[in-house]
Amino acid sequence: MQKRFDVIVIGAGPSGSTAANLLAQQGVSVLTLERQQFPRFHIGESLLPIDLPLFTRLGLDPSTQGFVRKAGAEFLDESIGGRMTYTFADALPGTPDHAYQVERSVFDHWLSRRAEEVGAEIHFDERVLACDVQEGHVSVTTTASTYEARYVVDASGQDAFFGRRDKSVELIEDFGLAAAFTHLHDVDPGVERELLEDAGGSIRILYVEKGWCWVIPLGRRRVSVGLVSRVKGLTPEWLDEQISSSPFVSQVARGAQRPKRPVLFGSFSFQNKRHHGARWTTLGDAGCFLDPVFSSGVSLGMLSGELLAHVLAQALNAGTESEPDLMDAHQRHMGVGYNVFATLIKTFYHSDLLHDLVFSRDQDEALRKGLTTVLAGDLWRTDNPFQNMLMSSQRRRKILVPDACIMTIGA
Repeated sequence: MQKRFDVIVIGAGPSGSTAANLLAQQGVSVLTLERQQFPRFHIGESLLPIDLPLFTRLGLDPSTQGFVRKAGAEFLDESIGGRMTYTFADALPGTPDHAYQVERSVFDHWLSRRAEEVGAEIHFDERVLACDVQEGHVSVTTTASTYEARYVVDASGQDAFFGRRDKSVELIEDFGLAAAFTHLHDVDPGVERELLEDAGGSIRILYVEKGWCWVIPLGRRRVSVGLVSRVKGLTPEWLDEQISSSPFVSQVARGAQRPKRPVLFGSFSFQNKRHHGARWTTLGDAGCFLDPVFSSGVSLGMLSGELLAHVLAQALNAGTESEPDLMDAHQRHMGVGYNVFATLIKTFYHSDLLHDLVFSRDQDEALRKGLTTVLAGDLWRTDNPFQNMLMSSQRRRKILVPDACIMTIGA
C-alpha cells in the first residue's frame, strides 16, 4: 500500500528543510526525499542578515553551532588599490546587523535534523525518478518506492527536477559563466585572526580581470576560496593562478593545505520559466539561481520556503491546494527580491557604476546605507534610495515577474 502524505518535498537543502520544518509545525504531514546522504559537501557558505528572524521560527540558534559571525562584506580591487567595507550594522534602521558564514555540510545537516525533530519525515539517499501530477493527488516514484501526496514541492536545487524534466530551464548567460572553488585548511593563525577578528568575519569580494574572487572564513583555520569567470573555458589552473597573483589571496593561502583540487561548476545561472502549477511548485534554486556574487541563493531560498509553508498550510486546510494559481502571489513577492539582486548583478558585471560607487571615497551617505541594506537582503521596503534608484534605471533586470506583490507571514 502506498503511504500518503499531505506534502512531498524534493530536496533537503536549506529551502526544502525550511519548508518541511514550518509545514510540520502546522500539523502538515511532510515527506522529504533527498538524493544524497547528509552530511555532504556543498558550496554557498555565506548567509545574509535578512534570514536571522527566520531561525527563531525554525527553532534554531546559529550562534550555538560554531558558525562564523559575519559583520558585512569587503570589496577589493587590487589593480587600483581599492578597498571598501560595508558593515550590516550601518544599514537602514530595522535591518539585522549580522549574518553567518557556514560550512554547508554542517549547516544543511543541522537544518534537516531540526525538520525531523518537529515532525517531518526525511529519506536520505533516495532519488526521485518520476512525478505524476493527477487530478486528485500527486504520485512520486523514487529509487526505493512510490508515494502519494496532495502537493509536491520541488526544492531540488540546481538539479531543478521539474524544470529539467519539462525543459523549462533557461540559462542566464549575462552573469558569471563558471566557477572554480576550493577549501584551504590549516590557515596561518595570524591570517585567521585578521579574517575573523579584525575584519569581523566578513566575506571578501575581489574584482579580478576574468571576473571576481571570494574569500570566506569558515573558522577552525579553514577558508573557502573561489573564482567566478565571465570567460568560457575555466580550468582549475585559473584559480591557482588567481590565488598566486593576488597579494591578499596569496597571503591567505600561504602555508595552508588544500585537501582537494579545485571543483569546477558551470552554467549555474538559470531561471525556470514555469514556477508552479496545479498541486506543485518550485522553491529556491530549483526555480531560479542568479549568481554567487552577492550570496543571495541560500537566503532567498529559505525566505521563499518560509512564505510557501504559510501559503500552502492555509490551502491544505481549506482544501484549495489544487488551484493552479495558488502560488502566484508567492512568486510575485519573491520576484521583488530576485529582481533586485538580478539588477545588482547585471550592474556588477556590465557597468562601472557599481564599481565606482563601491570604491568612492566621497559616497553619498544615504546611498551607502541603501547599498548596505540591499547587500543584507532587506529588499521588501520602500524607503531605500539606492534600491529605488537601481530599480528605476535602464539596468533593471526582470527575472521572475514584472509586478511587485508584498506578502507578510500571518496575513
